[in-house]
Amino acid sequence: MKFNLSAINSANIKKGISYIRENGLDGIASRVRYKMQGPGLAYNSWYKDNHEAGEEELEAQRNKNFAYSPLISVLVPLYETPERYLRDMIESVVNQTYSNWQLVLVDGSKRDEGIPHTETIVREYMTDNRKIVYAPLEKNLGIAMNTNMAFNYSTGDYITFLDHDDLLTKDALYHIVDALSEERYDVLYSDEDKIAEDGSRVSDPAFKPDFSIDLLRAHNYITHLFVVNRKLLLQVGGFDSEYDGAQDYDLALKCSEKTKSIKHIPRILYHWRINDKSVALNPYKKEYAKEAGKRALMAHIERTGCYATVTNTDMWGMYKVSYDTPGNPLLSIVIPGGESREIIEKCIGPLFEKTRYSDFELIIVNPYTDNTGLQKFYARLESTRKNIRVLEYDGTPGVVLMRNYGAARAKGDYILFLDYGVEKIEVSSVKEMLGHCMRCDVGVVGGAIFGDNGATISQGIAVGINGPFCHLYRGIKKGDFGYLMHNHVNANYSAVSGACMMIKTELFRGIGGFSEKFTTELADVDLCLRVREHGYLVVGAADATWHFYNEADRKINDYQLYFKRETGLFEILWANILANGDPYYNPNFAKNGDYHNIK
Repeated sequence: MKFNLSAINSANIKKGISYIRENGLDGIASRVRYKMQGPGLAYNSWYKDNHEAGEEELEAQRNKNFAYSPLISVLVPLYETPERYLRDMIESVVNQTYSNWQLVLVDGSKRDEGIPHTETIVREYMTDNRKIVYAPLEKNLGIAMNTNMAFNYSTGDYITFLDHDDLLTKDALYHIVDALSEERYDVLYSDEDKIAEDGSRVSDPAFKPDFSIDLLRAHNYITHLFVVNRKLLLQVGGFDSEYDGAQDYDLALKCSEKTKSIKHIPRILYHWRINDKSVALNPYKKEYAKEAGKRALMAHIERTGCYATVTNTDMWGMYKVSYDTPGNPLLSIVIPGGESREIIEKCIGPLFEKTRYSDFELIIVNPYTDNTGLQKFYARLESTRKNIRVLEYDGTPGVVLMRNYGAARAKGDYILFLDYGVEKIEVSSVKEMLGHCMRCDVGVVGGAIFGDNGATISQGIAVGINGPFCHLYRGIKKGDFGYLMHNHVNANYSAVSGACMMIKTELFRGIGGFSEKFTTELADVDLCLRVREHGYLVVGAADATWHFYNEADRKINDYQLYFKRETGLFEILWANILANGDPYYNPNFAKNGDYHNIK
């Protein structure tokens, strides 16, 4: 049974905000309530019934002999750890079904006369288990340096990190080694959830995508469980005390700069304990961590050679990266025209009147050559604005064909495709998209598109969900919180909508443009998948917002007939990704539901 989420509504948003305010989070949504597939199932029940390994499975894991059995060192910096948390944490490691592990405990607690209580408890476990290393420190050096000290005592081929009050699932290290059996990854990370203070129930799962550099630059979505090859950890220099509070974020960013060998394991392998001192309950208890994270991100951006600014968002621990557009290259904006002069004016007006990027040419592909009034309107546009060109199109009707027709005549280094009726909302929307598109690792950028009622039309596309694809965040209002608030930040996707899509001109022409075998949105998805095959990223730019006036009339009368006919071809061309699953859509979510919708 897969995790299924249904649509969010304003009533639940108000309840969530009320809850957060009562708990001191100033309206930031860090707690959401989930509805599972099946009547009345809470996440705790879903986890116990469908995800947590049963005793029979655990026993099979204990008896598994791996051809590659690396030593995994679990590093834990202790500091004034309550006895119950300490025992639970140690036992979560001792009870692993994978046996080749080492637990390194470095204790920065205050030391009074005599043996501290923490040391007494730890040495009790050490009596029966020589895999535990305990090192009391003369003084607390801070979370980063304490963890580095733990690393100095470790001998593992791979290193992982465990907070002193959190828990590993019994099969956590087993799944790490199982993944390493297929490939010697440099970095591995898993899904996680939160566990009640008394350990009685779990809640708030973080079901993550496969590695997404743009999502990582928005916030530390990787967090736990994080496993890194020893050699890579040495290469990046371990933890940096300059970023205490966000030292794990800094480490993840530095590792991402040195390797592409990053594996996501879509299983809950880590329980983050909720208690009155935990960031899991109230991140404002560590406000300094937000600023440390921002500084770590800025340092990462500088190291990667990008030109960008980093700012805080209204969401705690989430950041916005705005990329510069050095040289301000010429951008070609291609719009397949329609019959309504009013809609065309709404579409092109903001491109000139409210913009932070003005070095563009506007190409309108006009299929209505017999419309005298429209022809006169276009003639006036061309005479009053030097950077507008209207191309008369008398070919076979169709948005895909008209896009290709306009793109073939574009002079810019980048092309922005806008569907008839798509209007820019923010003055920075074009610049935000171009900044992403100018990156050497990015091929396609999509905007966040909203309808007349303020609900999301598209902000990214998942492949193989609800048929050949589905638009993510669809139906969520602009100000509402989607799953883990990812609808508010930049992220990578398998595809984005051609209704608002930017691409490098050279790349577009090199892959042959939109496939004219498709007349529907399948052409958008097909183009993005071909771009990804060439090694480029597809980015959804959350702050590049657009309004689609004409979405309801977008589809031609026999759209469904064409779509059904073209789906077969799409499924043949992209059988591999359809079989293996969308890398940016967690497989724990139901394939018949939109993961971003929460209730």
